Amino acid sequence: MSRTRIADVAQVAGVSPTTVSHALSGRRPVSAETVAKVDAAVRQLDYRANVMARALRTQRTQTIALIVPDITNPFYPMVARGVQDTLAPSGYQVVVCSTDAVAARERAYLDDMLARSVDGLIIDLFRTDPGDLADLVNSDVPVVMLGPMAASDIGDRVVGDDRVSTAEATRHLLDSGRRHVAFLGAATGVGPSDQRRAGYEDALLGAGIPLDPALIVEADYTRAGAAAQVAALLSTGIELDGLVSANDVGAIGAIDAFAAAGLRVPEDVAVTGFDDIEAASLVRPSLTTVDNRAYDKGVVCAQLLLQRMTGELDGPHREIVVPGRFRIRESA
Repeated sequence: MSRTRIADVAQVAGVSPTTVSHALSGRRPVSAETVAKVDAAVRQLDYRANVMARALRTQRTQTIALIVPDITNPFYPMVARGVQDTLAPSGYQVVVCSTDAVAARERAYLDDMLARSVDGLIIDLFRTDPGDLADLVNSDVPVVMLGPMAASDIGDRVVGDDRVSTAEATRHLLDSGRRHVAFLGAATGVGPSDQRRAGYEDALLGAGIPLDPALIVEADYTRAGAAAQVAALLSTGIELDGLVSANDVGAIGAIDAFAAAGLRVPEDVAVTGFDDIEAASLVRPSLTTVDNRAYDKGVVCAQLLLQRMTGELDGPHREIVVPGRFRIRESA
């Protein structure tokens, strides 16, 4: 049985093949009446677009890749939603790759997506040295980096004001009288933790409080990992009346550890997070945190990428800062 062609759809709908193409892609204005005719013809003929043939003809796959460290971290599905909502009206599909923040997987996904001829990349790499990405610089594939990666020669960049926002969160604890405030982040060089730790240190310095290295806790970006590391800190008997976490999932894990140790939040220990994931307002006590504007960042990344892919934006790479918003709730 022969494959149904776009010309067959056009004949049944009583329009031109070009009009069918425009109606299906949504990239050109087509009347509602015509769209209805095309839709009816598509259903009648059980038409499926030949994606590979279209890619060969146009040299475009209408696909972009979003490469992130952990799709189970609630921050990234919101980023993905912002990317999808922005690109879908232009006919683009989004492939999400989750690397577990493992350098080899980051590199493998980059190589695989380039081999699949994606039209663009949005990347948030935690482990890969930007100096190892020369092939991206030399390719014609537009790249937008999400987060504080270096190497501005790779592509455009969308970042938050992580240092400023974390300093604000830390000052909030200090202004409430807390003087023994810990910082819960990731290992040095992993994701945005360094910038957030710097903001924590800025606030302590500004308040004249010496930095105590014993109050710096490193964990992965998971609830269980954070709970285990905070429990280990408490087991040392160190004095503690506040904690600033580099992400909300870690902050919730810290609250778990405090509860297990018989400490009340915020009466005994005040806690702030970072990201403002949905769970931040659902846990009890509800989490004081920085709204990292995940959806907005996804939208901005997609807008930049679309402008590069269409040629609307040319010239030097751009960096756009999406500032955070401090949300005061019950935990601090």
